[in-house]
Amino acid sequence: MRVMAMAFLPDIPTVYMLTGFSSLVGAVILIWLRRDHRESSPALTLFAAGILALGVGFLSFAVREGLAGWLAPLLGYTAFGVSAVLVWLGSRQLHGLDGLQGRAIVAGLALAAYVAALVVLREPTADRAIARLVLNSVFVIAFMGLAAWEAHRSRWLAALRSVRLIRALLVLFCAIVAVRLVAFLVHGIPLHSDGSAPPGVLRALFAVVFGSMPFAITVSVLSIANSQLSARLHRMATTDDLTGLVSRRSLQESADRLLGRASQGGCIALLMIDVDNFKTINDRHGHAIGDLVLRHVAGVLRQTLRPDSLIVRYGGDEFCALVPVPSEAAAFVVAERLRATMEASPYRLESERIPVTLSIGVTVHRHGKTLRQLLDEADRRAYRAKADGRNRVVADDVPVAV
Repeated sequence: MRVMAMAFLPDIPTVYMLTGFSSLVGAVILIWLRRDHRESSPALTLFAAGILALGVGFLSFAVREGLAGWLAPLLGYTAFGVSAVLVWLGSRQLHGLDGLQGRAIVAGLALAAYVAALVVLREPTADRAIARLVLNSVFVIAFMGLAAWEAHRSRWLAALRSVRLIRALLVLFCAIVAVRLVAFLVHGIPLHSDGSAPPGVLRALFAVVFGSMPFAITVSVLSIANSQLSARLHRMATTDDLTGLVSRRSLQESADRLLGRASQGGCIALLMIDVDNFKTINDRHGHAIGDLVLRHVAGVLRQTLRPDSLIVRYGGDEFCALVPVPSEAAAFVVAERLRATMEASPYRLESERIPVTLSIGVTVHRHGKTLRQLLDEADRRAYRAKADGRNRVVADDVPVAV
């Protein structure tokens, strides 16, 4: 039976050779697709280099018979170490974690020490072969484990299955390296002086699993990059560039979710907000300062209104906000507090203070009213607030002067 099982085992050098070439293909794909993922380009470059290094390592062991006895393990294990470091750095970059430069220096120093140790252990003896295996396993587990940890810390973890997948792949890779090490140390699987081991079921299984990793990691990385690109495009389509608020084009979709609360017994106020005398600010200080004033207004809106409010850059110097309130009477109170806060928060331009006030029209969502009707009603009241002297709140067609 053992002879029959051995007959069906894959040829290990062939598996390593195929893995090396598939790694090359994966690296080329990542490099080529960087153009479509400009913000993820540095991460794709690091992963491409890491996967390529992984392939070089496998190729080194695939052609060990054509190399000097000490050269194949030295080159192969060095490539595996380089790959682990690059995958870790790529994982940090892909998941948007800071501090890459400092950690790259530390990783470079660790890699240099690792390679120096491999050189010291290059002598082709069985004992040195075991020492090289232990050194490589510990180094790879450490950095691949760090790469998995970066994926675990990613802000995309809950939203993207691909992030959870690459975390699982990296953990699996570390686990297999650890199991392989235990198999060699505890179960006494022999190593030849060049680092090779006799063929066997366990070694064949390790080879096949290791061989699938470059392809799986490539697919996962591309999936994450595609998802991040999709999220950025969605954010660009739904967010106002100047203020960072929700854009008018996505108002309907965003408002539907909030207005759904009103149908379940909640109360939603809609505030139409005009910045008073904004044209005068532009004419006196220039459009660049005008843009800064609009950002300042957006900041005051965020700070003053509830965190679960929907705040929209409606157009030009107009904003609107859908705000959950406890009652219809509270809608006016919320708008008045916003007006007073804005009046007390002029924009500071060096030594000059630019006063900024708001005219606000208020309405409350009632059963049967559409968003368009609410906007029109609030807009009419905002217009009346401006016509009645600005810097005031109008609700239910009752103007309140300040």
